[in-house]
Amino acid sequence: MDSDKCISRAIQVRLLRLDSNQKKLAQESGIDETQLSRYITGKVGWKVAILDKLLKPLKWDSLADVSVAAAAEQEVMQRLSESPVLEVTA
Repeated sequence: MDSDKCISRAIQVRLLRLDSNQKKLAQESGIDETQLSRYITGKVGWKVAILDKLLKPLKWDSLADVSVAAAAEQEVMQRLSESPVLEVTA
């Protein structure tokens, strides 16, 4: 998974943990909702200036927090891809 996808995934997880959504994040950060959606869906690569605007609404202190969260998402995705398929029975 590339870094842009990991960042997007980390932001999505963070929004869930904060009981928030993309629309609210766009409003709180001053980023156009359509533009934010293009970043999160991977149509546009993340820029530092955009990430800076997201820090406060996502309750992150610095870009280092974004990096740590993205690395954690990358690790989770790696583990999931290596895991055997779980079978659910009733």
